[in-house]
Amino acid sequence: MVHLSEVANILEAKLGLSIALDFLEELLTAENVVVLPVSTEEYLRSLIVARERGISVNDALAYLKMRKLGIKEVYTFDKHFFNLDVRVLTE
Repeated sequence: MVHLSEVANILEAKLGLSIALDFLEELLTAENVVVLPVSTEEYLRSLIVARERGISVNDALAYLKMRKLGIKEVYTFDKHFFNLDVRVLTE
């Protein structure tokens, strides 16, 4: 899971506002990208998982969203996902 605000900030800082805006527009209008809403309740549940598993709240949120959607594997280099009951793909 990626927070669009983080992506926007990084792109803007490194490549400029115009490129950041173009990228975000392409991402948000892509047919194969789904932007999921996040509620306060989901963030609160994520805090519990984060504390229990020793991972970041954003990793915990991604994990909970994956479980809700029935996703059982993730492609990532984030070592924290090895602390979760998902299949981690790195290649």
